Amino acid sequence: MPMKERKHILFVAWLLLAAASCTRPVPDEDRRGVVDIHAMVDASVSKSPVTGNNFPNWSGREDTPEGTFGIFCCEHEDSPALYRPHKNSNYNVRAYRSGSTLRYHFVSMIGSDGALDNEYSNRFILSQRKDNKTADIYAYAPWSRGAWASGPTAIPFQTRNQYDWMYAQENGSDNLDLDPLGTDLKATFHFRHAMALLRFEFRLLNTPTYYTIYLESVTRSSGAPLYESGTFNAVTGTFDNLVETDKLEIHPAVNVNSTTSSSISLMLVPGVLSDTDSLTFHFIANPISTNLATGQELVPFVLTKSLLEHSAVPGTYGLLPGYVYTYRFTLDNYVFFDGFTVDTQWKTPATPSEDLNPIHI
Repeated sequence: MPMKERKHILFVAWLLLAAASCTRPVPDEDRRGVVDIHAMVDASVSKSPVTGNNFPNWSGREDTPEGTFGIFCCEHEDSPALYRPHKNSNYNVRAYRSGSTLRYHFVSMIGSDGALDNEYSNRFILSQRKDNKTADIYAYAPWSRGAWASGPTAIPFQTRNQYDWMYAQENGSDNLDLDPLGTDLKATFHFRHAMALLRFEFRLLNTPTYYTIYLESVTRSSGAPLYESGTFNAVTGTFDNLVETDKLEIHPAVNVNSTTSSSISLMLVPGVLSDTDSLTFHFIANPISTNLATGQELVPFVLTKSLLEHSAVPGTYGLLPGYVYTYRFTLDNYVFFDGFTVDTQWKTPATPSEDLNPIHI
């Protein structure tokens, strides 16, 4: 063999040996950790709003996100202010319950608009960064694609969607500085309601009679808190950039055919009424199909400060986050107002037939 060829073969062999002796790249699987996530709700979910202690199974429909929650993995900050992505794939993950397990849709790496991967994972993966920075984790509900562009402190919302906005009480205090290479990674989310819930209960004085009652609209006196949109801060659980309105049209409905109460539920942005403020709720009975103009207008219910006093805390008034305000009416030839209560129990109707809420038309 010519000397030149022999030297070439030896040189190639030397390169292969040198490559074999170098440190091999660490597989991706070894540079990421699985976070054990526990999520529960301050009080459970049914059709809307969420009530009880567990999220329900999500329907899988984008237009009804009840039962989902979003997770932001942000670059760790000693004093949180910027909330930048720790990894793009973990910035506004959609989570939901399927039976006894949680599933996660991570943000797609194709494009840059917050779209999610079609495939789900049963594990919440936290990957290592090249600079080894750790992660702060925040959660809110329900998941919103619009939150990807805004970050966790300014999630856009519209009241007419009637989403039960919630935030994890650990946001900003726990689930911080998580190291993807650490052991026993955990994140716990106790979700709290940020909206105020109004429930209108109707019953018959005498049977047999049948009503279908719609909430046609809510109007306000000047200055009363009534908002059509704004942004939700999932770190603090508060609403900002609120857009006021004089009339809010939301059309939940209920069938009333018993001396036992059936209810209409409505969620509003919290706010306080002054001595001269009021919110007026307009109800329509028995329209033809869903054409509310064909129905009978009931006597409007005017909500004033005196009807918002918290019995547990005398002297406290207003629509406060996480509270339920229940107003009771009896139907005969006239509508009788039977009083009200204020509590924190977001109760689910006993049977689906008791509550057609919400019907959007």
